[in-house]
Amino acid sequence: MAGKMCPKCGKATFFETPTGRECSKCATTMKNPANSGKGGMGKKCANCGKSTVFNNKCTHCGATYSFSK
Repeated sequence: MAGKMCPKCGKATFFETPTGRECSKCATTMKNPANSGKGGMGKKCANCGKSTVFNNKCTHCGATYSFSK
């Protein structure tokens, strides 16, 4: 599965990570701001212990949550 186009090396190796994207060829990284740039403190993650859970996904470690109804 190919990633997105890397802005530095121009290859389709820019893969999504829990904190943004990273190129597997040239190690270029891109970080996404927490909570889609809105800021604020999220809920505490049970996996990593950081307060970075927004929309049932931890932006630090990548853990996803699903809750029964």
